[in-house]
Formats: sequence, C-alpha cells, structure tokens
Amino acid sequence: MTYKTRFAFLMNRARDIARHAHMSSALPPLFFFTDPKRTPHPEEIVAHLPEGAGIIYRHFGDRHAGAHARVLKTLSEDNGLKLLIGEDEALAEEIVADGVHLREQSLWRAADLRKAHPEWLLTAACHGCETLDASDIADLDGVFVSPIFPSASPSAQGVSPIGLKGIQRFCDLSPVPVLGLGGIGADNAESLMHSGLAGFGAIEAFHL
Repeated sequence: MTYKTRFAFLMNRARDIARHAHMSSALPPLFFFTDPKRTPHPEEIVAHLPEGAGIIYRHFGDRHAGAHARVLKTLSEDNGLKLLIGEDEALAEEIVADGVHLREQSLWRAADLRKAHPEWLLTAACHGCETLDASDIADLDGVFVSPIFPSASPSAQGVSPIGLKGIQRFCDLSPVPVLGLGGIGADNAESLMHSGLAGFGAIEAFHL
C-alpha cells in the first residue's frame, strides 16, 4: 500500500467510523498529530493529507515553531485542512489557525479560550474517565482519548490500552464527541467501526 493509498484508506475509515459516532461532531474525522522528534518535517506529510483532514501541530517549544506553523497554515488553506495548534494560543492567533488542542492538565483554559475565540475548534487530551467530569469539558468540540491500542508514544509507555470496551465507556460518559488516539493505523482502524468514536488521530500511521 503506497502512502497515498494508505492516507485515503485512513480517511475513508475515519469517515465511516464518524457516521456511527455516539454524537455528531464539528471536527474532522481524521487528524495527523505532529511530534518534533518523530515527525521533524510535518509539512512533507501535511502536503499529502486528504481534503477534510485535521492537523494538530505540537511544537513542544521548538524554536522553529512559528516558521513551521506558517507553512502548515498555508498548506491547510490550499488543501482544505483544519489546523489546530497544541497548547499555544498566541501562535494560533498569530497565524489565524482553526483552533487549539490542550493537554489534559490544561483543561481549565477551555472556558476562557471559548469566550475569547468562539469560532475556534477546541480539543483536549483525555486519559481517564474522571476527566470527563470536569466542567470545562463542555467548552470543547471533542476529546482525544488515548491510548486506544499499544503505542510507541512516550506518553503511552506503561499505560494499559483502553481497548474497544473502554472506548464505549468513554463515549457513554462524555458530554462531547470522543476521538481515539494511540496505536491506530491502517491495520486496525476498521475495528473501531460502531465503537462510538467520532474519528481518530495518528502519528506513525502517516509516515511517507
């Protein structure tokens, strides 16, 4: 399977999954999550993403973040993609991004971001059902629950995968759409059909 075929396959599966979601979502069904170490040149991948996909640009303090973000913004506009900036409201404002993605620990910022930017798409990471009780969850367009499957992500090390049964519990409890993240790729995306998810994100699945 070529990378173009794989990207198209992932988008088709994500759309199919979203059609059967626990609740409808304003978010793209498929997201590419960047990582400075694992995807040092995200623009090379973004240039080939299918129309309608989303990008969550996480720079983790990279000194070239502004330059990368501006290139990603241009590619997003040209290719019909949505660009969210991880944690960095100022950078999102500077490049006129489509929204912001928050860490689980930053959920408290959601209400203020929603008031300041009602037009933004807002998402956050979620690693436990207890997070869904936070009042600020209601200000989000969706949460990314992880890890769904075993993952090479540093944040997933030593963490038990949520699995299909766990996904359903998150979807039942969440007041906002739930998307999956962690270990999802072309080999297992179809198993998420009828899981309740509104889509999913990935990193390694988008290698060229």
